[in-house]
Amino acid sequence: MRFLHLADLHLGKTLHKQNLLADQRFILQQILETARTREIDAVLIAGDVYQRNAPSADAMTLFSDFLAALADMQLPVYVISGNHDSAERVAYLSEIAAHSGIRIAGADSAAVYSYPAEDAYGSLTVHLMPFTAPLQVRQKYPDEADGIRSYDDAIRVLLSHYPLPDDGGRHIMVAHQFLTGGAVCESEELAIGGLDNISAALFDGYDYVALGHLHGPQYVSRPEIRYAGSPLKYSFSEVHQHKSVTIADIREKGNVTIETVSLTPLHEMQELTGTLDALMQHEPTEDYLHVILTDDNPPSDAVRMLRTVFPNLLQMTVQNTRMRADYVPEEQTLPQRTDFAALLTDFYAAQNQGAEPTEQQMQIVRDLLEQLDREAGAL
Repeated sequence: MRFLHLADLHLGKTLHKQNLLADQRFILQQILETARTREIDAVLIAGDVYQRNAPSADAMTLFSDFLAALADMQLPVYVISGNHDSAERVAYLSEIAAHSGIRIAGADSAAVYSYPAEDAYGSLTVHLMPFTAPLQVRQKYPDEADGIRSYDDAIRVLLSHYPLPDDGGRHIMVAHQFLTGGAVCESEELAIGGLDNISAALFDGYDYVALGHLHGPQYVSRPEIRYAGSPLKYSFSEVHQHKSVTIADIREKGNVTIETVSLTPLHEMQELTGTLDALMQHEPTEDYLHVILTDDNPPSDAVRMLRTVFPNLLQMTVQNTRMRADYVPEEQTLPQRTDFAALLTDFYAAQNQGAEPTEQQMQIVRDLLEQLDREAGAL
């Protein structure tokens, strides 16, 4: 069976206030054409369908139109929710959608939904695991809550309640989690300190693991545990990524081949660095641009001037000799601090040329620390 693996559509997202719906509609049409020309048998959508858990009507219509086009091609579709999604909204009308071959994991996030299928090589099962956090698993399995301290614990416990049958069949997992070893960029929402990491070994029994969450296409541990990546660049931290969709051919047990199909966006994304005069001589482009000006004294209307050459300029920053001269206190003048407030004050001063945080800023930090202490005590 030939699967088209997608993830992280983030429909409804804006980039520096630029509405991306036209770009998303364009790339979805390209994906539909790939499904037609590459003789795809089924489609896997591994979460973050929408940018927000309360998506706009336009974003929902765009996804509905995409699913309808896949249904018109009589392609089975398997969909899960991601951390950006509302599981309930993604699963809305899932029972009706199932009549068109569209399987959407239900609103219960702490669950694995399994769908058997057949092809020329025998039985095959697609398992859907929506994005799952430790709290959801603790609530569902209170007798095991004491042993669930991390995402890895949570997924381990959850999968133990949905063991793979020893049937010799092929098993596909669709999940939206952060696996240890994955390469990240700033557009992804990750937990501080890697608390949301889970081990790839948890999926050892699956023939192919279709992942969502990380925007760069990549595999973790082995080629068959793969992130498809997002179909568009959603941050300038992704400017050097090559976007694609993944095709996984699952033949007899143990025979999986993987290829990627490049995607061409409506607007490419790039970063340009230079003086205002040099950039004004640049060839005009409609790419989405981040411009880094190196002038020591850029004019106040630099953005207006640049937009005569770059109409889709989304971000401008200034990086010059004055701004590179960051304040660095002499090592011997740093006192030995032991309390968090003092450490934070030193760090803030180092980042802000000697200035200290205001009392209002410090109170915000103290309130957050108290909240974290209360939450930790409730675990």
